[in-house]
Amino acid sequence: MSTPAQATDTPTRLYLGVALMALAMIVVPGMDGIAKYLSTDHSTSQIVWSRYIFMTIILLPFILLRYRHEVLRPKAPARQGLRGLLIIGSNFLFFWSLAYLPIADALALLFVYPLAITVMSGLILRERVGPRRYGAVVVGFLGVLLVLKPEAGNISTPALLAIAAGILHGGYIVLTRSLAHHTPALVTLFYTGVVGTVVMSLFVPFYWSAPTVDSWMWMVVLGLCSGLGHYFITKACALAPASILAPLGYVEIISGTLIGFFVFGDFPDLLTWAGIAVICGSGLFIVLREAQLKKRG
Repeated sequence: MSTPAQATDTPTRLYLGVALMALAMIVVPGMDGIAKYLSTDHSTSQIVWSRYIFMTIILLPFILLRYRHEVLRPKAPARQGLRGLLIIGSNFLFFWSLAYLPIADALALLFVYPLAITVMSGLILRERVGPRRYGAVVVGFLGVLLVLKPEAGNISTPALLAIAAGILHGGYIVLTRSLAHHTPALVTLFYTGVVGTVVMSLFVPFYWSAPTVDSWMWMVVLGLCSGLGHYFITKACALAPASILAPLGYVEIISGTLIGFFVFGDFPDLLTWAGIAVICGSGLFIVLREAQLKKRG
């Protein structure tokens, strides 16, 4: 006999959830490509500011129409603020790294975040993390070394920025999990946009360069991609289990590689591909292991 939750997981819902998640993993790397393109003429502060202000403007009418009370009376405001600061820091460091690294390399290093989440879950949240998942973390960092290709201990600053962005992103996801039962996902995304707009507006005047009409257009598209990508992810999570959707996150590396190749002429070498495979494999192991443990629990 199926439970109500199982009854709602019809094949149509699952397929739609998978399709939306895959679509999100195409839209989000598009945002990275736009950020890399804008970095030739504009500062990282200005690019991050444009992402948040236009995402917030685009989301505002939909949020107010559907979640008016939740927006006007936020729950857990301190955690919402901290979550916003973590993702702002992650975006800033990642977009900064994109100015110097190929998109595929930067994304591969950003994807240390499942490994960071595992470590944070054990050390900060005091969740039980077994030796298998810690072993996957170690293997994942070996994959990071393959991507970095350190020569005589010399690792580039942009690569370290991308890794730091992944660690902050992991902290952001840990906090997002803790807020999931208090606030609708889209409302939480809107709060993130507001925090990002306010914080970056304090810094952007010092790093402002007058945008051309072309730059303004791409800045608006950047905000649109950000809002759409996260909306698709939110809807996908409502339609399909996380254990099915999580592996699709690695489609982002493939999409990012294609954008990097066709737009910027960048393509990873064999050693980088090997590192990407190790990082993705360790991350997938962690995801599948968590899903297995939840079923047992």
